[in-house]
Amino acid sequence: MRRPYLLVCSITLLLFAPTVALAFETVDTMPWPEGGRFPAYAPDAIPPHEVFIEGGLMYDSNILRRNANAEHDVVQRYGAGGRLEQRIYGRQSLRLEGRGDAYLFDKFDDLNHFAYNGAATWLWELGNDFSGTIGYARVHRLAALNELTSATRRMVTTDDFFATGAYRLGPSTRLRGGYAYAHSVRETPGVERFSFGTRTVTVGADYVSTLQNTLGVEYRRTKGDAPVAPTVDVNGTFANNDYEEREYSLVANYFSSRTLRFAGRVGHTERTYTDLPNNNFSGATYRGGAEWLPGAKTSLAVEAYKEVRGVIDIVASHVLVRGFNFGPAWAASAKLAFSLRYVNEHRTFIAADQTVAPAGTPVDETVRVGRLGMAWEPQRLVQVGFGIDRGNRESNTLGRNYNYTAFMGNIRVIW
Repeated sequence: MRRPYLLVCSITLLLFAPTVALAFETVDTMPWPEGGRFPAYAPDAIPPHEVFIEGGLMYDSNILRRNANAEHDVVQRYGAGGRLEQRIYGRQSLRLEGRGDAYLFDKFDDLNHFAYNGAATWLWELGNDFSGTIGYARVHRLAALNELTSATRRMVTTDDFFATGAYRLGPSTRLRGGYAYAHSVRETPGVERFSFGTRTVTVGADYVSTLQNTLGVEYRRTKGDAPVAPTVDVNGTFANNDYEEREYSLVANYFSSRTLRFAGRVGHTERTYTDLPNNNFSGATYRGGAEWLPGAKTSLAVEAYKEVRGVIDIVASHVLVRGFNFGPAWAASAKLAFSLRYVNEHRTFIAADQTVAPAGTPVDETVRVGRLGMAWEPQRLVQVGFGIDRGNRESNTLGRNYNYTAFMGNIRVIW
């Protein structure tokens, strides 16, 4: 769906989700000229409500991400969604958004499924200086096939409850905080059901310039469940394993007229486990993205990150991820744009499921993906996207190396 051009939006286009087997990433993250990505074209005004339908087709040469007996498949996607933002009274507003997609596999039809996500957010304001959000979001999806490397219909559902607040203290100081609770469930019908939850508190303080550039400090504390998978802990000895994570960060947002934009954070993260101290982590973490616009119709974006993640798709205590991506985008006209991206991500799984690696063996792997996309708007509010992906993974674990090529197309109609 269309959005005004903000730094958050441009950086979001850079932050590729973990490279999964089924997600139409290239066509879903294209830089549409009408969205205001390029200075040559003014962004469209955002209507208070929006509805869309779409259909997509993808050919994948190695749909299950295997290094032997690779099999291709054709996947169809049919989806619809919408957004509504309504002022309730005074400065109080409600935002509703969601989408649903049916995925149909030609060869591996046991993987056919319906995925959806949605969110409801209350945007509140008290006076001129105090504002925030309260909301709920849910995501229901197929577990990443590149983690499973099998035609297993494993579904993941995540529920998020969140609340944020920011108080402007004087002309150049902002205090902020938030609380979030997330609960994720991984379920393979008739085989297993695995779940965990996290509770996160965040506080921060920022200096805000007259140009809305910011520099601040942030503290985040997370407590979560970290039960060990039955394939690792057969006797259930560590079923009550939990973790606590603390992060201290320096955060910044910077705008240099319309030619350079940056958002990033750098800090120290410490994660400790109640039952598995050998899995503890302590070290520097960061995430930063910048976009340079050398011309009115061109941009060059780059992002780098190092962070600790939980991956419920295969279950691990945590995954240490280091990565970067970069690439140019070019708007040939107001209705046609091209994008090229290269993604490189190195991941180390700590205490991974034994179905992935033998006990005591950290999974160490590097994923590389190149993406070429084209965004075309043949007529007003009709968006056609084409994409080509070429990727590979190098792993120290038997059976997890792969190569693949994917071709995809998508048509979206917006009202």
